[in-house]
Amino acid sequence: MLNITKGNPKRFKPDLAPLIDVVFLLLIFYMLTFAIPAQGLDVKLPNETSPNILEEMPLVIRINQADDIQVGDLSTNLKSLMPILQSEINRRNNKAVVVHTDDKALYDIFVQVFDMARQAGASDFSLVL
Repeated sequence: MLNITKGNPKRFKPDLAPLIDVVFLLLIFYMLTFAIPAQGLDVKLPNETSPNILEEMPLVIRINQADDIQVGDLSTNLKSLMPILQSEINRRNNKAVVVHTDDKALYDIFVQVFDMARQAGASDFSLVL
């Protein structure tokens, strides 16, 4: 017959070494990322009255897939675009032009629009698809 006796059960003792390792790693992380007042860069922010804030926005030209062209608030076609571009660019201090094209617009159309804008006096160009 099998003799089974009930002995002293072992008591569970958690191992604290991994917990202490994690606490020390967190302590090191917070010490390294803590912002010390002496560190950093001195940044001079512009005043409210800075003239650079009031810069003029670039001229926006939109071309849709039906080859309709919109210059600012004016709708036009490719044939009558040049006089509109000349008047808009000449009256602006900012000679930048942003061309928004539909992804199905013909390549030839927006190349012609860029060329007309350059001839009208635009100096900076951006293309947004």
